[in-house]
Amino acid sequence: MDYVDYVFENLNIAKDRLVTNSIASFEGMTAQRWIRIIVIIGGYMLVRPYLLGFAAKRQKAQFEAEAEELGLERDAGPNANSLRGGKKPSGGGKVLGEIQDDDSGKGKTRQRKNPAGSD
Repeated sequence: MDYVDYVFENLNIAKDRLVTNSIASFEGMTAQRWIRIIVIIGGYMLVRPYLLGFAAKRQKAQFEAEAEELGLERDAGPNANSLRGGKKPSGGGKVLGEIQDDDSGKGKTRQRKNPAGSD
């Protein structure tokens, strides 16, 4: 039991010191120190997204270099169409309800009429 009492006593001392030092730190703050803290935190918040973006670009370049070194292709995995036995789509898809208008020319679309007539 002596060891447990020793640990709890040291934890109690650490807590008392933390509370005392924290209170003393806030009591001794001047306006200049508050402004300095606000500028440091604000600057970090403004610069952080740019740092993360730079790190992401650098990591992506590193992964691509390693993949190239190993001879791996970027899109080497099968896609859903190849698993179904279908061809890879060559053009963009159509919005549901649009059809190709063969009479008016290539690439033009018209809206399909609602068969129920409740437009």
